Amino acid sequence: KQKTLDEERDEFISVVSHELRTPVAITDGAISNLQMMVDKKASPELLSNTVDMTYKQVSFLANMVNDLSTLSRAERGVGDNFEEFCPKQFGEELFLRYQKEAEKKGLDLNLDIAPDLRPIFTSKLYIEELLQNIITNSIKYTKTGSVNIQISKSEDGKKARFSIRDTGIGISKTDQAKIYDKFYRSEDYRTRETGGTGLGLYISAKLAAKLGTKIELKSRLNHGSTFSFEIPFASTKK
Repeated sequence: KQKTLDEERDEFISVVSHELRTPVAITDGAISNLQMMVDKKASPELLSNTVDMTYKQVSFLANMVNDLSTLSRAERGVGDNFEEFCPKQFGEELFLRYQKEAEKKGLDLNLDIAPDLRPIFTSKLYIEELLQNIITNSIKYTKTGSVNIQISKSEDGKKARFSIRDTGIGISKTDQAKIYDKFYRSEDYRTRETGGTGLGLYISAKLAAKLGTKIELKSRLNHGSTFSFEIPFASTKK
């Protein structure tokens, strides 16, 4: 078992190094070119394009570091302390956090919370990071329409059900079988053109396991996606 873990760790480090190498090299080259263009008094348009390209690569690196930091916290059990908190207030905070981001893309961000939801018992850090990954993905891969955050009761009434539904590009059956793999990115050109680390849903699945739940996915290509999971109410854990 220890040998397997060591091999997985070594493989992961190797893949991360490979994934970081390209954006670091592009950023280094772009900054060098930018300095040369400034010295030669290049046109504002050329300078602006180079700055934009550099910014995109730096943003990619920042996102990669954030994803790896989240994964590290989960692996080390930093957020393993469970607590009681109100899903209604939590949902409202999420909505306010991502409302402007959705508006910038011309999307409607909707919040639907069932009445009289009891407190839930879980890791607030993990569920926040899990939903953050799903919501930002929904906004990223939705060009028109809406993203809906819904918190309701499960069919048996013992759990809170969190669902993020969008009207985005959807996920093919082939990709659905692989989206939780680390560094996996769909070959769909619409996915490729948005950029991404390929770690978001891999981390989401890890966080869901930490929370004792599993992510459910319903999606059709070109018809949007719905990601859902359930968390027990506090009274059912006592």
